[in-house]
Amino acid sequence: MKNALKDKLTFLLKYAVGLALLVWILSRINRQKMVDTLLRIHWTSMALILIIAAVNLFVQYRRWKFLVEQQSSDFNARDLIPSFFAGFTFRLLLPGGHAEISKIFMLPGKKSGKVMAFAIEKFFQTYVKTILVMAGLPVLFPQWRWIFIVILIALIGLYPLLPRLSRTRFLQRFQEKEANYHRIFLRALLFSLGVFVCLIFQYYILLNDVHRIQFSQTLLTVIYIWGAGLIPVSISGLGIREGIAAVMLKQYGIPPSAAVGIALLIFIINAIVPAVVGVFFIYRRQHHFKDAGIAFKRVSGTLMERGKERIFKRKNESETK
Repeated sequence: MKNALKDKLTFLLKYAVGLALLVWILSRINRQKMVDTLLRIHWTSMALILIIAAVNLFVQYRRWKFLVEQQSSDFNARDLIPSFFAGFTFRLLLPGGHAEISKIFMLPGKKSGKVMAFAIEKFFQTYVKTILVMAGLPVLFPQWRWIFIVILIALIGLYPLLPRLSRTRFLQRFQEKEANYHRIFLRALLFSLGVFVCLIFQYYILLNDVHRIQFSQTLLTVIYIWGAGLIPVSISGLGIREGIAAVMLKQYGIPPSAAVGIALLIFIINAIVPAVVGVFFIYRRQHHFKDAGIAFKRVSGTLMERGKERIFKRKNESETK
């Protein structure tokens, strides 16, 4: 009961922070100009943005489908699309930073492999974002560039070691079948980079429809905008993303009103629209969530058991010395 209340309060706080940031940003820009900018977008540009959004969704779906297929031996292919769209909804509506994991309950059957698939998906989203941010920070803070470069090299050097983690006893508990993790991690990495590329072209097309900006400038800006999700103070970077867009694009001659409007539009197309579709699937398949609590307890119990084993093992080792 106490944990549930804590999760709900955290959820409300994150939404409040995000909305407060967004309201503050909107209060400091010319909102009429923002609306006028969005209304001036040519229909061909808008059509291209929607096509790229569809490609973006397809890439993300293929990543989820591939990971589930590689990790789970107990699922029905027709459940993949509902679980995929439900993930967008859970990301925005449920309390807790791990809320999106609830999409695995749209996939009936054994859950351990699906948990592993979700963990790999989220890891590589975070991994790619972190690498890109570290690659971009030396441009903003040249005085600390060597610190960021060293971190960047360390993160890239970590990649060849990642498949070895799959051989640990802890992760093996979640593996339903044999898998080639070198192939899985490479595909997950490429899919995540594909999402980033789609986002770059969306911003580049829209920004050049209303103003002029170079591709390299768009690339650097999108790195920070996409990386806003790494800052866990709001839901899906709400408010932070728009603030970063306004600050970064202003130095390239893009008015804050245009920057904030375009950032909001792309967020609505890429995240809100799929989340609305997800609501339909969740409503149709809400019966799948009746075992959610039991499954979460089983997973958390495994984590607790593993933690206790490590603690007692260290304690015994210290006593024998």
